[in-house]
Amino acid sequence: METLTNEQTSELFELISKSDQNAFDRLFRAFFKPLVMFSCRYVSDQSTASDIVQDAFVKLWQNRTKLSGVASARAYIYTTARNLSLNHIRDNARMETGNEMSEMQPSEINETSVSWNDAFSEEHSESIYERMQLLYHWVSQLSDRQREAFELSRFEGLDHHEIAAVMKVSPRTVNNHIVDALRNLQRMHEQHEQKFK
Repeated sequence: METLTNEQTSELFELISKSDQNAFDRLFRAFFKPLVMFSCRYVSDQSTASDIVQDAFVKLWQNRTKLSGVASARAYIYTTARNLSLNHIRDNARMETGNEMSEMQPSEINETSVSWNDAFSEEHSESIYERMQLLYHWVSQLSDRQREAFELSRFEGLDHHEIAAVMKVSPRTVNNHIVDALRNLQRMHEQHEQKFK
């Protein structure tokens, strides 16, 4: 799976706006899996999330003539996936706020996530997978807005301005949500560490 820089993603948007199918295919390959994982955080079902992301790309292609000059291509993609995920929840008249991360296999945890291994003490015998599962559990305990901002920042790699566009809040509010999330995660980590003393 190719990882695209912000500039590369914006360049692909420009090409897609001119109906470049190869650019669209490249964008799809780069963002499909991360977007499915992102959508899973809303709908808690990988198959449904996969359908939602496919719909997001269909929508992107249908609206391709409007993509030229989009301020943040990555924010545009994530906003589309987020909106379709929320629409799915609304249309099915049930709030699905669970997190399928706890059911994912180690091979499904992306490289960005593994960097969070540093949040845990090396003294303990937990495997990387067990530590990642613990982190995902703690993240699922955050308030919805803190969790969303934190995941977009740390798991998806979006910057504060991109997250602000996705969440429809100011970059300052995004920063506040992330700071609060980090404080809460630190508190949960410290409580976990107490068990080993």
